Amino acid sequence: MEKKIERKPAEAIITFVADKDEWTKAQNKEFNKLKAKLKVDGFRVGNVPDNIAKRHINPSDVKHEALMNLINAAYREVMEQEKFNPIAQPALSITKLTDSELEAFVTVALAPVVTLGEYKGIKVAKKAVRVTEKEIDEEIEKLRNQQATMEIKDGEAASGDTVIIDFKGYVNDIPFDGGEAKNYELKLGSNSFIPGFEDALIGIKAGEERTINVTFPANYVESLAGKDAKFVVKCHDVKQVVLPELNEEFVKELNYKDVNTIDELRAHVKEDLKNRKTQSNEQTRLNEILDKCVENAVVEISDSIVEDETAAQIDRVRKQVESNGLKFEDFLNVSGLTFEKYHDQIKAEALKSIKTSLVIDEICRKENIIVDSKALNDKYEEFAKTYSMKVEDIRKALEPQQNELLRQIRQELFTKFILANNND
Repeated sequence: MEKKIERKPAEAIITFVADKDEWTKAQNKEFNKLKAKLKVDGFRVGNVPDNIAKRHINPSDVKHEALMNLINAAYREVMEQEKFNPIAQPALSITKLTDSELEAFVTVALAPVVTLGEYKGIKVAKKAVRVTEKEIDEEIEKLRNQQATMEIKDGEAASGDTVIIDFKGYVNDIPFDGGEAKNYELKLGSNSFIPGFEDALIGIKAGEERTINVTFPANYVESLAGKDAKFVVKCHDVKQVVLPELNEEFVKELNYKDVNTIDELRAHVKEDLKNRKTQSNEQTRLNEILDKCVENAVVEISDSIVEDETAAQIDRVRKQVESNGLKFEDFLNVSGLTFEKYHDQIKAEALKSIKTSLVIDEICRKENIIVDSKALNDKYEEFAKTYSMKVEDIRKALEPQQNELLRQIRQELFTKFILANNND
């Protein structure tokens, strides 16, 4: 069989062409194998004449078996000769398949090849960390909201209040699926409903009924997109948020160590915000350095690997969407995307993620960044100290997640190396 190899980045395309005699011989061999097992009334198994056997044996089955035997044998031969190391199932494509012709090619995904560029001395400036009084005030307000209570309100509902409602939706005076609920809690101003719905409930009182007219957005689920609808709403209760007073009693209830006064709370919040901003800035800086490392590297990777990862990610999203009772097509419609655009978006993200992972692996290999027993024991001791536990107990507890822990430690070692070697 004639074999032609075309090499591409992290991929090989092997074309196989069988000459007429070879292809005829292979088909005859498979026909005889099938004939030997054929059962036909009036004949012993293995003694059915050719002209009778041809009536009972599907020619497509003969061609398929002959094709697979020839291609598999030739494929194994190429793998041995070229020392190829496939990392995924090869893909077979048939270009000619007749009684006298066989031509096909196999696409083989090979291990990605990473050629590192500059990954040290990359200048990404550190951002200054500044915490404003306004940010401190906003953070304290969040703490108050976390301790807030909901109380029944007399009078009209305002933006920010929560209404307890029954509602039923109609399109052309016909109820539609998913348009009805009882004792539903809706915070006015949350923008969690169709545009116009929450605004129309401003001023409603407990016991009041209203009919609300709205239009579904054009990018809503296909069955309702752009349609006019009405909702019959009954309000049971109106609730308002009551925040705790900002005083020392509130501060003490937060139970922060050595924080008992409002001034101490502000100092604590300021330090916490500073630390969070510092961590966020460092992560952003790390991501920018990594982007540069990937940009400077040459990563040869088979498109089939990227497509497989893309398909897997889309399938995960599809299952999640459908588990929530929504059709995947409606999810795309609401997102304003065609499947092709969504696929291309996910593929671009998958390619970036795979390239980044491969570059990190190659840097770790080149710089001998590995997790040895000392690094693992140090992490166990760190956890033991944090959770006031014995090291052996921590070791036993984390044993089922050891592979994930090893990845985490390696990532920490890599991060430390990259930041240390790419100062601003």
